[in-house]
Amino acid sequence: MADPLFDTDAILRKAYFGVWLLGLAFAGFAIWGVFRYPHWSWTLPIVAAVVALAANHRLRNADRRGETVLLGAVTLVFVVGSGVMLGVALRLARA
Repeated sequence: MADPLFDTDAILRKAYFGVWLLGLAFAGFAIWGVFRYPHWSWTLPIVAAVVALAANHRLRNADRRGETVLLGAVTLVFVVGSGVMLGVALRLARA
């Protein structure tokens, strides 16, 4: 089995750490929002952040370029989606 690309690619390591921080921050803000403004819409950013963190964790062990690209795209989509849905949930909960 080949070594994971995470061990050889510095950009991938930086992106992994950045997504880890953003995912935890978005999940934390959404969980805080559940307690501050209770509403069902907070589930979407929480789920998106958890999926992004799971894909990001799997990205750490990826050993093929195609797998890395696919997991990176999934991670990016779900991190951005979590951030966008965080704003939407805040507007819905405060209305």
